[in-house]
Amino acid sequence: MNFKSLEEIGEYGIYGMYENPERSLFFRKAMGMRRYYENCPLPEYKGAPLYPSGVAKNTMAVYPDYRRGMEINYQKLAEKNKELADLLVSEFYRYTSSVPMEHSVAGNMFIHSIPNYERILKEGLVSYAKRVTEIEDYEIRDGLLNLIEGIKNYVKRCTDYLESVKADEKLISALKKVPLYPAEDIYEAVVGWNFILYLDNCDNLGCVASGLLPYYNGENIVELLKNLCDNIDANNGYSMALGAEENPLTIQCLEASKGKRRPMIELLVNEQTPREVWEKAFEVIRTNNGQPAFYNEKLIINGLKERFPVIKDEDLKKFCGGGCTESMLAGLSNVGSLDAGINLLLIFEKVLKEKLEVSSSFEEFYHYYMEETKAVVEKITTEISNSQKERAKFCPLPMRTLLIDDCIEKGLDYNNGGARYRWSIINFAGMINVIDSMLVIRDFVFEEKSVSANEMLEKLEKNDIDFLKKCRNHKISFGNDNDDANAFSSRISKAIFSMLDNKKPYLGEGFLPASIQFMSQVDAGKNLGATPDGREKGEPLCDSLGAIFGKDINGPTALLKSVTSLDLKRALGIPVLNFNIAPDFKDGVLKALILGYMKLGGIQMQITCSSAEMLMEAYEKPDLHKNLVVRVGGYSEYFNNLSDELKKMIIERSIQKME
Repeated sequence: MNFKSLEEIGEYGIYGMYENPERSLFFRKAMGMRRYYENCPLPEYKGAPLYPSGVAKNTMAVYPDYRRGMEINYQKLAEKNKELADLLVSEFYRYTSSVPMEHSVAGNMFIHSIPNYERILKEGLVSYAKRVTEIEDYEIRDGLLNLIEGIKNYVKRCTDYLESVKADEKLISALKKVPLYPAEDIYEAVVGWNFILYLDNCDNLGCVASGLLPYYNGENIVELLKNLCDNIDANNGYSMALGAEENPLTIQCLEASKGKRRPMIELLVNEQTPREVWEKAFEVIRTNNGQPAFYNEKLIINGLKERFPVIKDEDLKKFCGGGCTESMLAGLSNVGSLDAGINLLLIFEKVLKEKLEVSSSFEEFYHYYMEETKAVVEKITTEISNSQKERAKFCPLPMRTLLIDDCIEKGLDYNNGGARYRWSIINFAGMINVIDSMLVIRDFVFEEKSVSANEMLEKLEKNDIDFLKKCRNHKISFGNDNDDANAFSSRISKAIFSMLDNKKPYLGEGFLPASIQFMSQVDAGKNLGATPDGREKGEPLCDSLGAIFGKDINGPTALLKSVTSLDLKRALGIPVLNFNIAPDFKDGVLKALILGYMKLGGIQMQITCSSAEMLMEAYEKPDLHKNLVVRVGGYSEYFNNLSDELKKMIIERSIQKME
């Protein structure tokens, strides 16, 4: 490899990756990051309170990224040197997931995570070098030491640049300390938090309010927090968790989020949550940004402790949903989020075609379905483990190994068991479709015998609209607090979720179920035929754990009671419930509804606050509602950014009457 030619094409990351081609992938990626940070163009300073700010532009073809350590823009590099692009792909892209695509609804070995912001602010990254020198594996040790040097040089370049453009002296002074050295006040802590966010490619913000609290002395930092929110929004980042304990910074974080699309705020609540937190949360909801989502603090914390007894009590306080809502412990965990997405309706369609006509009873048909689902779960969990093994060999992540505990103490790469806690989350998609379809099959075919098995299959094959309407109007369906439907929902969800109970991935304490579809339900339904729940051929799957659109006709309480009939105590992944309300809601009514839902075992509720008229107007006249944000299915998005199919799906949701 001609090093001079690499310098000539301006790809310093590649230069670092080929300085020592005989070394490990971990070391070479770390060296690539060092050279990148020593030579990359610096973000432009535009006067924002924090630096960097705005979109993190990657002008090079090879650059740091949390998914692969060093990402490769193949097309851009190939335009400069195709032979080199092919070589990089062959050496650094050897890892691929073996999870089958048909069961990758919303995820296939995704790897969101959260740095240990708090520890970095307390100790400073420079102090990490001492711990790194004690690592026995010299490839990891030397790689991390070089990465730290690269970050030090990058910080120096940033402060020199800020001085050259006469930036705010206070900002320059702060960046000369953080994140390399400990923060001493709230301003330095926010500046450092922001800088770490960019080092980690703006994935997740973690537990901001509790993490900043040690530096808080009554200051108003809303403007700084607004800038922090804007930065994660600009880079399509994800979540921020606000704990249930009383904290004045919780109020400021909520205030800063008004009208903003991201971060998705996870507000943990319980009966003791202060009145002012509820009031501020409802103020934010009225700004039409889908924030915050409400989380059952007791159920989640107690559930994780019971499921994974190895977790220390103090570590449970660092709960934060990574990505959309996936359960993580900020700074301490490596969670598959999502490692796979099992398409339950795809399995149902297969069993329907193969077994309905040969089933002598509904119980026999149900048994066939559960056996097929069990076989799929077995295959998927096996492939997740196989993929973890391959990822551990071929996809090291030096930056996350540096930023997340206990990788340094163990001397292990983040993707090879280094993080303190590890588990895998599997999305179960289409469960409500299956519930309603099963109830129709049970009643129409086996109990009432109003339709034969053969007739059912023929009408579905023909996408018979009149028949599907009849199925859709079946008196027993999910979402209306029907005792029969609730009992069946409890039965089938428990049977499916418990399939993960005693399984462990190659790396991790276990598997957790979830139901998080975000935009994936559209593609997941495109190749499926019509189904007995009344869904037409090619239409999307259900909206996570919500009722099939238009079926929840008995009001919000009935819907929420139906959702809590599901086996949510196992679904610690975490499952999503989209809840749409009109802007004229009363605070006391919504608070009572949320707490009542959680008392019954509800785990999460995310709220879109807009009228049906507003959504339709935004669809027909997008220029009038450029800033309208809706919750899609775990994440929030500008309504105008959604596909036409997703816009229609949002419009079709029931607007719950808050009376």
